[in-house]
Amino acid sequence: IFLSKLGIATLLVSPQLHIRAMMLDFPEGMPLQWTVGVALVAICWAVMRNAFVALAKPRSDGKSPGEKPADVAEATFRDLAVPDEPHLEIALDPPCGLHHSNPRTPYRFDNELAWGEYLFFHPPTEGSKPSRPLAGGLNYDDYFQGKTRIWELRVQFHFKRIPDPDMDLFFGTESEEYVPLAAAAKQVLALAVGTVKAAVGGLYHSPGDDPKQVNGEVEKPCFSLPIWAFDQFIETPEGETPPDLTDAQFPSLGSRRYGRVGQYVQEIDQLRRSIKSGSTYTFAFWGSSRFGDVINWRLLGVPMVGPIGLDRFVGKPPLWCVLYSLNPAENGEKRHLQSRKRYFFRAAIWSSLHRPQRRVFETLAGLQEGQRLGRGTAADAEGSMKARGRTPFLRRLEGLMGRAALSCCDARTLRATAPPPSARW
Repeated sequence: IFLSKLGIATLLVSPQLHIRAMMLDFPEGMPLQWTVGVALVAICWAVMRNAFVALAKPRSDGKSPGEKPADVAEATFRDLAVPDEPHLEIALDPPCGLHHSNPRTPYRFDNELAWGEYLFFHPPTEGSKPSRPLAGGLNYDDYFQGKTRIWELRVQFHFKRIPDPDMDLFFGTESEEYVPLAAAAKQVLALAVGTVKAAVGGLYHSPGDDPKQVNGEVEKPCFSLPIWAFDQFIETPEGETPPDLTDAQFPSLGSRRYGRVGQYVQEIDQLRRSIKSGSTYTFAFWGSSRFGDVINWRLLGVPMVGPIGLDRFVGKPPLWCVLYSLNPAENGEKRHLQSRKRYFFRAAIWSSLHRPQRRVFETLAGLQEGQRLGRGTAADAEGSMKARGRTPFLRRLEGLMGRAALSCCDARTLRATAPPPSARW
């Protein structure tokens, strides 16, 4: 900033400081202070831009400044059922193993409010084998040809408890802890928030509450969008077959947001107020994916600023992907506090290139060293549980999170097909 001011001041120097161009071999008629001023302004612009990037750019080893290297290595867990190439890793809440992006079939989720399946996919990364069509015809490589999106999320819900029609529904991301931001990082974040708002609209962003400055319950950092920011939805009445998330014709199904935002918002609002327990609700999101390079764990598309490491803004991995309802506020409360949220979907995500620290990794995935990760089968899960029983780690985890938090790791819930709610609850 000082150099910028100096450059501008130089441009405005009194004409008495003119030095004839011929004395310094400048082109005829070009005063020295104009030459120096223009050069200073150009240099200062480059310095300021690089300073913004440097404040939030990860080091060459993939870690943000000051962060201790993650102590999770594939060699530690020798049977990681995940791809060798870079990918996104996902751990559901409650924990039931480690999932990953670009699977051959969608993953299932199950919690106290909803059950269903989801699919997170992106173009094949470096080192990937040639992409083969999935059961429904979706080909990860071909699908993204000619598209600006760099990933897509599809989620299918069966609601056990119907969301209150008077409650708003949000989806987005949240961080576990407050992250102090430097002034330059705050300016970059403000630019990023403005860019996403312009592209999608309706964004609620909070940097979170500093627990050292706030008494009582604190708000976690979050980026939340209203449910109408989903780019596509499909409602399947009870008794009919819901769409396959890998169907090659999926983009042509249901209602889409593009080019008809006003009408689409009305359709989503009507859907939100008429959710039924027997119906299936499928959503797809890709609208702001071009701003978040989750494989390389960086923020993209911020005006005048290059790619920036996510750690600077969201802290250490993981980042939580969530869909929740928000209870009506009391006493004018506007913050998205945990006490006001009811989660219908919650999953921790991180890049395989930038994993959480080991103890966090173990807790989120619900595992211990040497345990098999990934999809698994009922027989695998049952045999593994009989062989090792409840390990000290799992017993500690039960004490912290409750027995229900580990229930989806049991063989009873690792089924090939999901039964109707009446048979499960």
